[in-house]
Formats: sequence, structure tokens, C-alpha cells
Amino acid sequence: MSFPAPYAASDGIKAYTQPGLRLYDPLIVGLLARHVWKCPAEAFIAAYRRHLRANHADVGVGTGYCLDRCGFDVPAPRLALIDLQPNCLGFTARRLSRYRPETYLRDARQPLLGIPAFDSVALGGLLHCLPGDMHEKAAVFDALRPICNPGATVFGFTLVNDAIAATRSRRLAWRALNDLRVVNCRDDTADGLRHELATRFDDCTVETIGCFAFFSARVH
Repeated sequence: MSFPAPYAASDGIKAYTQPGLRLYDPLIVGLLARHVWKCPAEAFIAAYRRHLRANHADVGVGTGYCLDRCGFDVPAPRLALIDLQPNCLGFTARRLSRYRPETYLRDARQPLLGIPAFDSVALGGLLHCLPGDMHEKAAVFDALRPICNPGATVFGFTLVNDAIAATRSRRLAWRALNDLRVVNCRDDTADGLRHELATRFDDCTVETIGCFAFFSARVH
């Protein structure tokens, strides 16, 4: 009997090739999230608009979809992009070039040292790409503490399995993405996320929309 190899950090970023990045917004945000996961793009953008500050870092930047659409309420914000995937950093930095973003090629599970701190930090879609269970993934919350000012808001969203069983299309998509190791979230739940946040932060909130858990918390 053979067993699959353990999920590695590289599995979660392998889909972010240059062609994959160009397809991501229409395929994942426009089609899969809206029609299968039942979470429209407006929900992601609204989360950014609610929590984004003028001194902001995005950790696990994807394509920069939300930042491109939500905008800042000041003319010259400070924006940093932090990611393990060079393709994502380059693509998103070009997309958001009007903000002159700082870019950092880092593994978000390791302490993010040597970067001046921020007032808001987003983890948009990062957790469901990380290896391990929710307790192991929560290492990212500890790793980002060095880049958080006191009172900073940490927020984001991640796929959880709480609503997957509702429809056959959700189950099929969920299984396919996990089997392909595009995501690693078979056992992730909103309650598990809530627990990990509450052990580290103040004012924690977790709200599910479709198959996504939206979260926010305040740094001590």
C-alpha cells in the first residue's frame, strides 16, 4: 500500500505560475468562489475596506485582487507585499505599482524580522494553502507579530470545511483542489480558527460566508 507524501509548503504555491496568475481572478474569484463556494468577490473586498489601514502589509499576496479594488483612503499609503512565491510578488507589485509597494520574499511561517511594523496585516487566502492542521498553520500568527504595531488589526479569509457537505459541486471541487494540493484544508474549521486566534489576540471575530471563514483580531 502506498501513501501520499506529506503536504509541503511548495505545494500551496505551485499553481501560481504566470499563466495561473492571469487565470486566477476570473476562474477562482469570479467562478469558483462565487458560484461553488457561494462567496462573492464583494465579500472579500468588503473585508479589506473594513480593516485596511494606511500602513498595511499583505502576507500571501496572490494576485492583489482585493487591494487593487478596495483602495486606500490616503494619497500616499505605505504598502508591503510579503510572499514565498516570486511570481506572486512580481505580478502584484506591478498591478499595485501606483502605491510603490515594498516587496519581501519570505516564508510567512518564520518570524518576519527586520521589517518596520504595520497597523494592518492581511492574510487573504494564505491559511488554506499552508501545510498542517489549523494548529500548525497558526504558526503564521506568531511569525507576523514582529511586524505588527500595538493595536494593529490582523484579518483575512480562508476556506473551511464547515459548509462543504451542502452540495455535490462543493464536495467535488473541495476534493479535487485538496487532492491536487492546490489547497490543504480538509480538516480546517471556523471553530479551529477561532480557537487559534483567541489564544493570541484580542477582539477576535470569525464569520462564515459560504465556504469561507472571514476573520479579524487585534494585536495586544
